[in-house]
Amino acid sequence: MDKELQNIIEERPGISEEELRRRFGLSGYRLNREFRKIGRRLNKSALVHNDRNGVWIVEVDGAKCAGLVWVGANNGGYRQCDRAPEFDDGCCHEHSQCENPEMVAFVRKLGYLAGPREPGAYNVGLLNLRQIEKLTQDLNRVTPLTLKDQREKADLLGILAAARSFALYRDMRRRLEEQDWIPPEFASRHRQSSINPFEYGLKKHFETLGISSEAKREDVLKAWRKLARKYHPDAESGCEEKMKAINLAKERIFRIRKWDATGSRKQKKRT
Repeated sequence: MDKELQNIIEERPGISEEELRRRFGLSGYRLNREFRKIGRRLNKSALVHNDRNGVWIVEVDGAKCAGLVWVGANNGGYRQCDRAPEFDDGCCHEHSQCENPEMVAFVRKLGYLAGPREPGAYNVGLLNLRQIEKLTQDLNRVTPLTLKDQREKADLLGILAAARSFALYRDMRRRLEEQDWIPPEFASRHRQSSINPFEYGLKKHFETLGISSEAKREDVLKAWRKLARKYHPDAESGCEEKMKAINLAKERIFRIRKWDATGSRKQKKRT
């Protein structure tokens, strides 16, 4: 099958992967396996394919960079990069996928510290400020090996800069809360920010009670009482876990919104 597939690609350069899958009744995985078989058989040519540009067989010169550049279907599809190879994968600085081992180790360390999710400004910002600054210093000492490394380093420095700002914000917020006073304009901006992690958490508690985040104290109490009557363990449809969740939601909303037992906001002390 792979030989017949190769003949079709040579006769119709730029044919789409979708058409090849349909014609041979192959899944995407099986088609890629056939592509690998063809690639191993090619000597002075390379097979290149993607969903957007189709499938091409391109002649390559072993004395040049193995990177291929898209030049448009009317110009032959792909052409080989004219630069000389610089790395073990036979590519130049721009096209090589080689990585500095120090960069690989740093990315692995950052992923470990950031937890199970992809490292981002928020979850890296949950680290303490000293850790973030140490990570930034470590990354600045890494010398990019290729353009791929260079771009990755720039992206990671951007994430660390945003994470540092978030960590500074958290520290400021904590110190002000310890003093039981937050400047009104700062508190207002905090409540209105859609990306603020604390406000996002608060919205989740409102959702638990089934009400809008703009709800007043009386609305919160009304929603809590309604759900409590339904999910109280002594009720017919009682559920202890749901009762814990709605109690936690009410408690967090009252604490973050600074509502006291009388229904007004607690007075903030100025220092």
